[in-house]
Amino acid sequence: MKIKALVAGALSVTLLAGCAGGKKPTIVKGSGGSTLEVNTSLAQPDMNGSRYADHYLRVVGPASTGVVAGLTAVGAVLGGFSFSSDMFDKKGYRGTTVDALPEPTRHYFGPKAEAKIAHYLDQNGGSYAYQNVLFIGASHWSLVYSDLSSANSHYDLSYRVIFYKRPEGGTLFSAYTVASCEPAAVTAPLADWQASNYQKVKQETEKMMDACLLELENQLPRLLKKDA
Repeated sequence: MKIKALVAGALSVTLLAGCAGGKKPTIVKGSGGSTLEVNTSLAQPDMNGSRYADHYLRVVGPASTGVVAGLTAVGAVLGGFSFSSDMFDKKGYRGTTVDALPEPTRHYFGPKAEAKIAHYLDQNGGSYAYQNVLFIGASHWSLVYSDLSSANSHYDLSYRVIFYKRPEGGTLFSAYTVASCEPAAVTAPLADWQASNYQKVKQETEKMMDACLLELENQLPRLLKKDA
């Protein structure tokens, strides 16, 4: 889902978001001496359709509304917001969070991604030291009602992660090379999702992240293109 928004102060929010995680990039090394910094964290709003990334599993039920106060968009909090045709997509509603389920990308996806990247550097990195960080940004993770007209709607589990990196030889103002992964949503009754401390959510999300590991692997030649 994309949002076209004009957000006052978005740059300052992005800078704050980049510092909020407090996690230093991991230096991934290839066997030939190549190195790459990899930062796995929440996606910055300006790379995430001007929306805040989900810190925890977000649950959006039919009672959620499309008013500005109910959106996850940055401008809905900061002001200076501009509406667009896709503004009231239900996937963008704030809903409620399941605080017992923190966003899993950093802890599950991150280490596996670093192993994939290390293998790529073994095969293609030589002794090259990459100058720009590869960001792995958790975008959204949510359970959203399927059917507003149903009194007992099923819920769709969805997950998205974004990969982005400035090109080698570029500057601070160079556009990022960007790729993303969002597997098909999985639908089930809410009771099934909630059973056994959201066990089905955890299992299906891990399957989605495993699928995104393959997508990352496919995108590495483009993301890690060396300076010509």
